[in-house]
Amino acid sequence: MLEPIAQELALSIAEVIGYDVLITDVDGIIIGCSDPDRGLGTLNESSRIAARTGRGSVDTEETVKVLKGTRPGVTYPVVDLENRVIGTVAITGDPEKVKPFALVVKRQAELYIRERTVMREVMERERNLQTLISDIYLFKPRINDPDLVSNRAEQFGYDPGMSYSALAFEIRRVPGYRDTVGRDRLLLRLKEAFGGARSIVGAMKLDLYVAFVPMSGRESMERDFYLSLEQKCLWLDEQFASMGMAGTVGIGTLGRGIDGLARSCKEARLALRIGRRTSASSSLHPIWKYRVEEVLFSSPRVVMDQMSKRELSPLEDRGDREDLCHTLVAWCESGFNVTKTGELLHVHRTTVNYRLEKLSSLLRVDMRDFREMSRIYWALIMERLNRDGQRSGGGDYAPGEPLG
Repeated sequence: MLEPIAQELALSIAEVIGYDVLITDVDGIIIGCSDPDRGLGTLNESSRIAARTGRGSVDTEETVKVLKGTRPGVTYPVVDLENRVIGTVAITGDPEKVKPFALVVKRQAELYIRERTVMREVMERERNLQTLISDIYLFKPRINDPDLVSNRAEQFGYDPGMSYSALAFEIRRVPGYRDTVGRDRLLLRLKEAFGGARSIVGAMKLDLYVAFVPMSGRESMERDFYLSLEQKCLWLDEQFASMGMAGTVGIGTLGRGIDGLARSCKEARLALRIGRRTSASSSLHPIWKYRVEEVLFSSPRVVMDQMSKRELSPLEDRGDREDLCHTLVAWCESGFNVTKTGELLHVHRTTVNYRLEKLSSLLRVDMRDFREMSRIYWALIMERLNRDGQRSGGGDYAPGEPLG
């Protein structure tokens, strides 16, 4: 425990007090020293005695004559959080002059070690939590043992008897905002919103965070539970905005057991991926708004590519393709309403009518035929998802991959 930080600790303390400091392990072997003439890895017999007895010692010119590798000074044992001796710290010099520093240095060394120990435990816990969340997401019922994953999850508060909904957050800095926001601050805000005793909140990878939130007895109906989640997400939006960050969240449906958590987590990440590409104006994307996309997205990529090419081929290589595609989507999502389509696109209704006539001519469809427009609309949505996924080097969820 001492060895990784011993040299750094000895140098920093010596610089403050103006006397040489050496640190040994429990066998009295020097593992840190501010005096370059004292060899690392050599024995300091006074330190070995102090470590074995648990008592400090004052070494004078006379006493060091019979102690191997020892110089005049003061030596004290160093203990850990459980009061076990883990080494010693010694200050070299006239005992009368260095003695006033000895206990202070001992306490400082122990405090430093305890802080490092706690920090290491926190970091290890966060790594274990990150691994757990990834293992839940990748869980396959016929391959993985749910009891093993459940036992690990229970160490973080998971209750197998409760139903959980997964939320996947993508949090990024707002362009032009200079201040850097660390992962710890973002996790703190997430835990303020969702960090109950039975919740699991952690980072999954860079910019991606996951929360597994249980439905408590206060929410008598699923609708109340989901409404509560959405309200907390809106509160988080405000918190992130005040930090110069923007968050987007996907929400999965309630599930029980590890396989239920895995399905909900996949749903949340799929909703996040679909929502941020097809509904960029919104930051909240529950999976139940994208059930058709979910079904289509589970199809093999080649099938989706063929569908998009077949239905949209008349628009290829046109300079106004993007305008026409935006108009087509807005037309379908507005319920075939010219006025609402114009409002969505911020263009005059005359422009909308002109584009609709052009689309009808190019695609050879009745723009008010629900079945025909549905086919073309979903072909365009799938094209967007596949195109954006390829541009970003893949995605969280591969087309053709089942949810669980």
